[in-house]
Amino acid sequence: MKFLYTTALLLIFYNSCQSQTQKIDNTLPMYGEIQKSEKHKEIDQQFIEECLQRFNSIDSSVNVHVDLAWKYFYNDDLKTAMKRFNQAWLLNPDFPDSYFGFAALMEMQNKPEAAEKFYKLGIEKDLDNNRSEICFQRIADCKEQLGDLKGTVSAYEKIVSINPNNSFAFKKIGYFEMQSNNSKKALSAYNQAIRLDPNDPLTYNNRAYLNQTLQNYQSAVDDYSKAIELNPKYIGALVNRGITLMQINQFQEAKQDFEACVSMAPNEGELRRYLGIVKLNLKEFSEACDQFKLAKKLGDEVSAQFLQDNCK
Repeated sequence: MKFLYTTALLLIFYNSCQSQTQKIDNTLPMYGEIQKSEKHKEIDQQFIEECLQRFNSIDSSVNVHVDLAWKYFYNDDLKTAMKRFNQAWLLNPDFPDSYFGFAALMEMQNKPEAAEKFYKLGIEKDLDNNRSEICFQRIADCKEQLGDLKGTVSAYEKIVSINPNNSFAFKKIGYFEMQSNNSKKALSAYNQAIRLDPNDPLTYNNRAYLNQTLQNYQSAVDDYSKAIELNPKYIGALVNRGITLMQINQFQEAKQDFEACVSMAPNEGELRRYLGIVKLNLKEFSEACDQFKLAKKLGDEVSAQFLQDNCK
């Protein structure tokens, strides 16, 4: 009997300790998913009433707190972001954005199972299919800002799974896959982006640069040319095409590109140096030296070596 009595006391003590450790925590999704006391429910109701007085409606209140949450996330204040998402969830548990916020913050804590749970809830709550894509875009923006390239790409991949016609998402996937040296994936994404939006010179320039790094020089020249066709003043594409043409020893064509560049930006020493290198290869020695001298005068220190080696 004494043993049973002691066991009962231990159970009471255990349950007491368990209830004390299960506290409301606004740095966890849905406040830790703990049943709230009547006192906490009263505090929640006061918060809701204050929001109604200040923002006039629940929807407006939710939008304010969701926007604040994303801003804190973007600025790497993840704890405060969680608090604001919790407040938005408290105001309207059926609004999808809080669940997407919870999921993304769980990913930042390397908790993939919890993240997947909240992503699923967010998608289920998005009955009109008009919030998921927006939320994944905000997640992509935040993770890009925080330097999480893998997370950024993952968010954009979710966007294109929702909306396969989102050319912007494919462009971003291409760019970040290229930054991560995933050339095959980058090229595939750029191809999709151009198929969806064939009039964006920046995407042609980026795909060209990728092909240039892969030594697919003619493909690179073709894409740089398309970028320039779409925007004749796109100096970046002109410079890149000129460099690519030099790499395949087409110096006369490269000369035309760099002459166009220096006419657009006459005070850029680096461009003068490139023009000098082209003229040097075309055996236009005097003009090449003039360009190197001008480049050095404009602050291009690399030109000093070309002057020393070729213009004595």
